[in-house]
Parts: sequence; C-alpha cells; structure tokens
Amino acid sequence: MKRSLLSLLTVWMAVLTVAGVLGLPPSKSAAAGTNLLLGKSYSASIAADASYPDTGNAELTNGTYASALLADAAWQGRFNAATYSFTVDLGSAQSFQNFKSDFYKYTGAGVQTPTQVQYSSSTDNVNYTAACTVSQQGSGSDIVSVPYTCSAPSTISARYVRMTVTSAASTWSFIDEWEVTPASLSTAARLNGTFLQPDLANTWTSTQWNTEYQKMIDVGINQMVLQWTANSKSSTTVYPTTALSGYTQNTSSDIVSKVLSQGNTYGVDTYLGLQLNEDWFGKYANDNTWLTNEANLAKTLAGDLYAKYGSNASLKGFYLSFEVDNWNFPTSTEWSRMNTFYQTVAGYIKSLNPSLKVMISPFYNTSGGQTTSGWQTMWEAILPNSSLDILALQDGVGAGHAVTSQLASWFAATKAAITNARPSMALWDDAETFNLDFQPMDLSTLVADMNAAASYVTNYLSFSFNHYISPQQVNPLYYTTYQNYVQSGSMDASAPTTPTGLASSSTTSISTHLSWTASTDGTGVVGYKIYRNNEIVSTSYSAGTTFDDSQLNSSTTYTYKVQAFDAAGNNSAISSQISVTTLAGTSYPTNLASGKTYTTTLAADASYPDSGGELTNGSFGTTTYSDAAWQGRNTGSTYSFTIDLGSSKSIKEISADFLQVKSVFILLPKSVTFSTSANNTAFTQVGVVNKPAVSSSDQTKTYKVAGLSSVSGRYVKVTVEPASSAWTFIDEIQVRQ
Repeated sequence: MKRSLLSLLTVWMAVLTVAGVLGLPPSKSAAAGTNLLLGKSYSASIAADASYPDTGNAELTNGTYASALLADAAWQGRFNAATYSFTVDLGSAQSFQNFKSDFYKYTGAGVQTPTQVQYSSSTDNVNYTAACTVSQQGSGSDIVSVPYTCSAPSTISARYVRMTVTSAASTWSFIDEWEVTPASLSTAARLNGTFLQPDLANTWTSTQWNTEYQKMIDVGINQMVLQWTANSKSSTTVYPTTALSGYTQNTSSDIVSKVLSQGNTYGVDTYLGLQLNEDWFGKYANDNTWLTNEANLAKTLAGDLYAKYGSNASLKGFYLSFEVDNWNFPTSTEWSRMNTFYQTVAGYIKSLNPSLKVMISPFYNTSGGQTTSGWQTMWEAILPNSSLDILALQDGVGAGHAVTSQLASWFAATKAAITNARPSMALWDDAETFNLDFQPMDLSTLVADMNAAASYVTNYLSFSFNHYISPQQVNPLYYTTYQNYVQSGSMDASAPTTPTGLASSSTTSISTHLSWTASTDGTGVVGYKIYRNNEIVSTSYSAGTTFDDSQLNSSTTYTYKVQAFDAAGNNSAISSQISVTTLAGTSYPTNLASGKTYTTTLAADASYPDSGGELTNGSFGTTTYSDAAWQGRNTGSTYSFTIDLGSSKSIKEISADFLQVKSVFILLPKSVTFSTSANNTAFTQVGVVNKPAVSSSDQTKTYKVAGLSSVSGRYVKVTVEPASSAWTFIDEIQVRQ
C-alpha cells in the first residue's frame, strides 16, 4: 500500500506543479478566537506511520496548515488505525467552546476522512466528558483538506482536551492542525478593559488571579488598569521600592509584578496607575504648591516603575489617577494648572519611552448649572500640548451624575474638545458597572450606556468588571448573563415569575419578619425588591426569600409587596400586597441627654459645623441638608460621640437621628453602636443598629435601641460607621428612661 500510494503521489505532484499550486503558502485558519492549543505539546495513543511522521511531535499545534498535497510534511498519517486519540495538557484550567481539526481526503490514494471525531475535556486527565461529536465529513469532495468543526453547548472550563478519531478499516487517516478556541464574541458593544483596585487584588491567591484573567479573556476584556501603585497621603506603595523615601509597601505581595505577569501570560495590555491622594478631593488645583509636589512625585514614581518593570511586554502605559470634574475646576486658573501638571508628568513619561500611553479618566456633573458647552471649553483649555493619549470619560450613571439619555451630549462635547485641542488623543468610555447602592448595575443599563456613547468612543473600559461583574466577587449570574450577551449580541429580556405566598410573622413594636415563595427565571433570580408603603425600601442581592424589617414605628400599619429581578434588570410582576401592624411600644418620657455636654473623635466639617451643643439641644433637623441643626462629616472612617450625663443613670432607650440626601452623597450610616460606661474608660456595648430599610428619598431616620434592661452608666457613647467615603449628617442624640 505504501508503494502504490507513493506512485500516485508522484503523479499528483506533477499535475500540481504544472498548475503552479506547489508554490502557494499554507492557508491560515478562519476559526475565530485564540487557539489555546497553539504551541502546546500532546500525546498520541498511536504513533504516526514512519513514512508520514509527526515531526517533532508538534505538527498538530504548530500553527502550520497543510495544503491539499500528500507530500506536504504538515500531514501525519496512520494506516488501519480504527481508533486513535490525542491529548493536550493546557497547563491550567482554560475556558473554551469551539473545536476544529483538519483531515485529508484522497480516495484514489486510500486516504479517507474519519467516520467520527469526538472532542472531550477533563479537569483531572482521568474522567473525560464529551463536548461535541462530528460525523463523517467530505462527501462529494476529493483531494481536499476537510475540517471537522463543532461547538460545545456552553463554555467549558478544563485543563485537558482530547480528540478521539474513528476511521474505517484498511484506510489511511491523515490529520494536520487541531484548534480549541473560546466562544466567539458578537459585534455588539462590550467592555474591552477594566480598572482594578489593588486592595481587592491583594486578597487573591494564584488560582484566583488565573481565574480572574481567564474570565476576563472569555468575555473579550484584554486591557487592565491598575488604579494606583502608591498613596502619597499615607506614604505607601503596592510594590517594593526604595526610590520613594519614607514609603512602605502595604500589600502582602508585589501587585505591580503580578498584574504585569498576568498581562504577559494572557495577552492583556496593562496600564499602571500612579499615586492617589485623598487630599486631592479637597485641594484639587487650588493649592498649586501641593499640585506641583504631586507632579514631581508622579515623575519619580513613573521612573521607578519603568526601571523595575519596563521590560514587561504587557506594560503599555500609565494612568494619572487624579480625577478632574466640572464642579471643582471653575476658572481658567485651575485649567492652566492642570495643563501644566499634565505636561510635566506625561511629558516625563514620554521621555522614558515615547511609545508609552498616558491616560486620564475625568468625570462630569450634569446638575448645579453645569453645561456641555462649559465642559467642552474647560477641556479645550486643559488639553493642548498635554502629552496625554487617552481620555477615558466616566459615564457617571452608576454614581448618579448622569442618566443614560444624557450621555450622548456629554460624550459629544468631550469629543469636540479633543478634536479642537488635541486631535491625536483617543476618547474611551469608562462605563460604570455599579449602582448607587454600590451593588452590580443592571446589565441592560450597562449595555444601554455603552450604546449611548458608541458614536464617540473607540474603546470601553469599566469600573469595574473585577468589582461588580466577576463571578469571584458577585453573584455568578451577573457574569453568566453578561457572557451570554457578548456571545449572542442580545441581552436577556425574560422576566422572572411573580413571587407568591408573601406573609409576615414575629411582629414586634419595631420589627416584622417577611417570607415568600421563590420566583424562577430562565437564567436565574439574583434578588428581590421589598416595597413598604409602595416605596422600595430594600433591595436584596441574594436568592433568599425572607426579610427582616426593623426600626419601625410602634402601633403603625405598613403595607408590603415583593418583586424579583435578574442580572439583566428584568423585573417580575409585583406580588400581592399584605398589611402588617406593629405592636404598641413603651414610652420613655425623660431625655437624660437634654442639654448635656459631649465630646467627639472627629470634628464636624467646617461647612456643616457643630455650632455648640447641637446634638443635645432638642432641635431636630429637617430633610434639608442646609438646615443648621445638622452637622456633617465627609469620611469613610468610624467616629464617635460621648455624652456625659453628669451621674450614673438607669437607661431604657438610646437613639440618634441621621439624614439621607443621596443626590449629594449624604448617606445613612452602615451601623451605629451604642455603649455605656461608669468611668468614661471601660465601655459596655448595649446595642448595634445596622442601616435600616428606607427608600431612596430625602429623609431623616432614627437609629434606636429600646427596652434596655439592667443598663446604667454616666457616659453614653454613640459610634458611627459610615456607609462609604461619603457624607454622614447627624443631629439629635437622646438617652431616655
């Protein structure tokens, strides 16, 4: 058989030589996506025939595709091999869905295509699961390369891949290139990159790093911005360095090295953020000396980072993390200072390597009299000669600065400013993936936001895939829904079923317990919205079907309804309504704190000061934050107040009033802890109130512990844990018996 095959081959080669075919280069695969097998070694259950060997045991994965010639050395052949297989170790778990391998058919030479090819996968190289199977191909064709292509029903995550070939007896089986690729992505608008905060990455194990990057790649994310590498206020870095005098590393590992290494491995372009400093959000460009010092520090930091990590292929540039906005840069003086800042820092980065890109990510406010024309004018003054390459504009929807319908006009104004002032600069979209509760944004809103900016931008970053879509951080249904979207181009539009069986139990004077029967959804329910008196007071981001409502008023009737939602933002119909009446409570008539003095661990902000005794003067603030009864603090750190009652008292109830105005980021505390002491040194905790369920409207809310038993003391401490780095406004503190 071998001799007759060679004779036919000689004739066929002569024909093709006359036709000029032998001079053609091997064709490239048209398969979409990255071939995960490229360059990988593999094992074969049956070795190739010595006359048609597998040269270097690498022909199946070397990226060279055989032509329709038996003499092409890219083919390897086996005779009378009824069943044989190949196995590849990918080195670690990878995600993939599509399979392809090329076989040769030449009937006159006894070369036939397989009767079946099965592709399978395994996590342990012992137990294999079939992914898809292809029956015999190539009918009606001859002297051709025949692809065997199929896709698994859904994305597979596995380390080992196997191809099993079944052939007819007494025939030759010729095979060449084998491909395994991720799921194909649609052309719909999708995220290309993501911001990552070092604090999150510092908690990851090596496995989590690899999983995170693989999940990113699977949905088309190939750009990473490490949001900062140093903090010039706390004098800390996220990598080891001696170049910054007085700085210490505050992460357990070298985050810069890790993110660049991952970028090298996964082909992810990486941008390193320079320093952040919380003082920026008070100084901005008003203190030019401070800003100049920060520019000089940024140069030192960039130089140090480039010296240490510049050899990494994934390093594409730097990100300047000071965020410019249109509220705090009102005049040409601030604009000129920012232009100088950018020229200084970006110009220095270009001196290190002209190919390094420099990125900024400003944001805009649509309220307070701000206009798109004013925004455009500001950037036309800031950008000239700035050496900046990328403006990644925060869309502002998640933070409440804008709504989807406003995006086109603000992105258009930004694009116009770039065209007029720095036409070489790219405009990217920094799409926000969170909502005002700092939970994952409805994915249909995210897609609508990207589409609104599509006419003006060339790329989509996000803040942040890693924090609000990654299955390692939030409900995996958000990732599943987003992955389905980027593969199909269509967002899930099917709503969950209506919750049923809503009931209450264990009702007291200040609380009640709700329960209901779960809804169902094609992809999955990610949470429930709780309505009290026809207002949404709580959104639960879990599949749990219970809710405890607390800090209610006694002897009061409330109505409740429940609504399910999925990751896309599809809402079910609202459940049937029930009514709940709280029990009568005990009244404690004497306010022991009235007129008493107190101390605090954190003074009120000068704009919303404590004019003296405000917390115990009996004057209650309204829902207007300019009401002088309120005192405000802009911090994410815990602070406390201690009231001296003058002598030890028996205490039955302690309360404190707070304000919520979400539009200006005045938020209710995450928790308030009440404690008492006899000596102002050793305090005993008597109760903790977590943020109660309230609507998003402007309102005051009392945090209260009542019905205390055997509690006494001279000193009462109220410890406030803010919801985030935002404003908390407090007014009256009462201690009653």
